[in-house]
Amino acid sequence: MRLRCLRPAVLALVAAACGTGEPELPLPTDITAVAETDGQAAFAGARLRRPLAVEVRAADGSAVPRAEVRWTVLGGVGATVSDTVTVTDGLGRAEVDVTLGQDEGTYTVRASLVVAAETNALFTVVALGPPRLTDVVPASFSAGDTIVLSGSRLRDTLTVDIGGARAQIVFASALGQDMSVEVPACLRPGTVSIAVRFPGGSSNALTGTYLSAANTLELDVGEYVTIDPSIVDNCTVYPDAGPDGAQYLLVPHAATSVPNVLADYELRGDSVGIVITAGEPPTRAFTTADRFHEFLRSREAEFAALPKSGAVTMAPVLGVDAGIAIGDQRDFRVCNKVTCSEAPDFSLVTATAKYVGEHAAIYLDEDAPDTLSPATFQDFGTTFDRDLYEVATSAFGSESDVDQNGLVLILMTPVVNQLTPQSECESTVITGFFFSIDIDPAFSDDRQRSNQAEVFYALTPDPTGVAGCTHPVDRVRRLVPVTFMHEVQHMISYSQHVLVRGGSSEVLWLNEGLSHISEELAALHFAAMNDDERFSQFALGDLYDAFLYLEDPGATFTLFSEGSGTLAERGGAWLFLRWLIDQHGAVTLRRLVETSVTGADNVAAAAGYPFEQLVAEWLLANWVSDLTDFEAPARLTYVTWPRLRFTFGELHGQIPDRFTRPYPLVPLASVDGLFSLTGALRSGSGEYVLVEQLASQEGFKLTFQDPLGGNIAAGVRARLAVLRIR
Repeated sequence: MRLRCLRPAVLALVAAACGTGEPELPLPTDITAVAETDGQAAFAGARLRRPLAVEVRAADGSAVPRAEVRWTVLGGVGATVSDTVTVTDGLGRAEVDVTLGQDEGTYTVRASLVVAAETNALFTVVALGPPRLTDVVPASFSAGDTIVLSGSRLRDTLTVDIGGARAQIVFASALGQDMSVEVPACLRPGTVSIAVRFPGGSSNALTGTYLSAANTLELDVGEYVTIDPSIVDNCTVYPDAGPDGAQYLLVPHAATSVPNVLADYELRGDSVGIVITAGEPPTRAFTTADRFHEFLRSREAEFAALPKSGAVTMAPVLGVDAGIAIGDQRDFRVCNKVTCSEAPDFSLVTATAKYVGEHAAIYLDEDAPDTLSPATFQDFGTTFDRDLYEVATSAFGSESDVDQNGLVLILMTPVVNQLTPQSECESTVITGFFFSIDIDPAFSDDRQRSNQAEVFYALTPDPTGVAGCTHPVDRVRRLVPVTFMHEVQHMISYSQHVLVRGGSSEVLWLNEGLSHISEELAALHFAAMNDDERFSQFALGDLYDAFLYLEDPGATFTLFSEGSGTLAERGGAWLFLRWLIDQHGAVTLRRLVETSVTGADNVAAAAGYPFEQLVAEWLLANWVSDLTDFEAPARLTYVTWPRLRFTFGELHGQIPDRFTRPYPLVPLASVDGLFSLTGALRSGSGEYVLVEQLASQEGFKLTFQDPLGGNIAAGVRARLAVLRIR
């Protein structure tokens, strides 16, 4: 993947709100199990590593989107499916997660078409006997001690948790009857739980006693721990360095699952050698785009709580064609102000169909400047149909189909142009949006405000600025497809969370992070096609946002809840989700969207790991993933962007006024551990400190508390991640 240098104007204008004929909707006639998802085995009580999947086809072999598939457990006691009915995506694929029952043996799951139950596919999966613990010797231990766990099916490919922290496995017997593990550091003294973890579950738990002892923190190179400041005094005495010296990365951070929480802190060495004050975030001026985006997402949350009239429609009426042809006209109601609520706030627009394809139809407002040729509409349409729609729906699942035509409607209208005031044209403009009022059945009878259709609204080219800001054709051609990918995730998310499952709309930081992942997935799609230009078109914005986040992560919320999120905040959310997907697979995306769970709880459920652990590992990965002369633990790496430093270095060479450093993250540096760092911890983020010890240098001790010497505010869940690099 090679990034082509795009004009810096693309970065300045990041969106903040962020065929022909009449195609017949195909009839689902065949359902086939995806072979690689059948025959899976997992421990009893665990979730299968991969979802079961089927493909639904029409008689001519074409994929059928939005076909409803019913999942039923036929054989085996206690197994459950994540949904009883799921809907196929743009490739005709439907998925479901299966959690096995507690009994060993074979389980059978049936997938059948809702419209034709006799058309079905069967899956056979196996529940294996899970690991079991029977004894721990000795029952009392301290950090660094080696203990022996006895039981059955104990393997070194599993993980062992002691007091919620990961223990290092030293040895496991060939018969799986015992294993030796090293007790992790930095546990709270007293009774601790001991369990063997495996993907999707854990063994029974034993208990032991962790002894309070002021031991030095002995870490091997590549080993890391996360420390609760309430017990930090027993855990932050660092040993004397050996003949080669030592280097530690320290990341004080906020592991809370609640957005926009902050608390003051001080991280202090033995004495004050260097006094460091962490940076304060710049004063934020909310733009019109910020306010508009915040309005849309807050209205989604309100709409989600409204009673719904009638059943939510996902699948189209079988055999009914879309009924749209090029040249057809229809009326739309379009939000014309930042806080559009009443009927006068929705302009009546007449638009003409310029493209009609398999998944999308493009309409142009009759009042729009005549700047786009039929060839341009065809190029737009085929890109949406052939590339973007399938990328989005295969990643996140299907959108709704409330108008029963099988299409997402794209309306290009100067009403969108007019949302951005002239004074903000050079900073941030609204390039397009999705509004859930259009698909929520609570508004099915409100024709003054809701179109009751899947609509994406986009600005139009306006080279002379008749409708507001000046927008050349080339700029619109670059920005609108990216905004479409961003907004279609919002459309799918609302449909899956609220309409299908009756839950709440997704929280802002996760919703926005997933929409930026959607942009990146399009970039990766084009990279696979060796299309460097469109790869850069879709990837550059996310990389720039990530650069802004890494420039000063301690001053930025990763879990944000105000406005539309700053570019830096969005960059942090995208980076976190990119690392999460790299570590837990692409299946994580569907798990995050096809659910009624939201926020940090959603992340933990999708990954199968505590949110607190995920945040700490991600923050460490931001520095060491591709650090020179250091082999990062697998959990602390990016897979999709394995050469992140090279990528940012390349962008620094191309656009140095935007990407102002070869690598944005520059940890604060200290020799001997003599420093005092003060600042504020923000939800999901932290500060970075590198402590260097020269050869044979004396050790040091840290304290981690609030600036007055008391406990850091409990709500922020302050933690100190420590990794030995050398």
